[in-house]
Amino acid sequence: MPAKLRPTASHNKKQIAARLPRNLEKNLLAYAAAASGALIGLAQPAAAEIIYTPSNIPIAQGFAGGAITQFDINNDGVADFAFSNFSYFTHGLGAAYLKISPDQTANEIVGVLINGQNQVTAAGLAAGVQVGSNANFQSSPKGLDMAGIFLGSTGQNDLGSWLTVETAYLGLKFVVNGEVHYGWARIKLVSPGAFSSASIYGYAYESVPNQAIITGQTSGTAGKNKQVGQANPASTSGLDRRVQTLGLLAAGSPATAVWRGRSTAYCSR
Repeated sequence: MPAKLRPTASHNKKQIAARLPRNLEKNLLAYAAAASGALIGLAQPAAAEIIYTPSNIPIAQGFAGGAITQFDINNDGVADFAFSNFSYFTHGLGAAYLKISPDQTANEIVGVLINGQNQVTAAGLAAGVQVGSNANFQSSPKGLDMAGIFLGSTGQNDLGSWLTVETAYLGLKFVVNGEVHYGWARIKLVSPGAFSSASIYGYAYESVPNQAIITGQTSGTAGKNKQVGQANPASTSGLDRRVQTLGLLAAGSPATAVWRGRSTAYCSR
């Protein structure tokens, strides 16, 4: 009789899984864990994201006194800055000014010291200026004047970058949960130098902490961006361009041209 054939492994209904030696199994698991850690380490950092908010928010006017407008740049329900609009004149004396103040202790504004003026004011920046760690940030509990006319017994004193411009940008630094963010606010006046009638005409901030932003930038990253309207070139033509920009010049970031002289936005009453 022919020899009885033995069934091959392919005929087995039950297949038994081969078990690796214990040491080899441990080594493979260790290699897999190391490879996973390496992949995690190669993960790209969070991409910069510009959060832009189009707006046309009137800054409250102060007639025979002051008015405050709160400004929440990242729309989280917490005011980051405040605009003060003040006007009062009597018997040829008084003052009119527009200023911005930090609503949170660590928040700051890009400042500028203009030739012939005796204090740092909020810089009126052109579009395309980088706002980051190298900017000349300033802070004061009383705020920084954007523009101001002060009439006293010794005469008139004019301050600020918004004395004749129609549109310019504020460079802003604010802190959220202990982390620094940079942003800008575009301020538009009804006409050059009419700083009592101003509005917040769009604003943006960089969602990634410590990441610089470009004034007018609405998307992309610093240096690669889409911009909203430029500062009105007609409002700066023929102006005195002798500006001390302190940290801004050191960083190679030009401030918009400013002018020091008598403003027609206000007159004594």
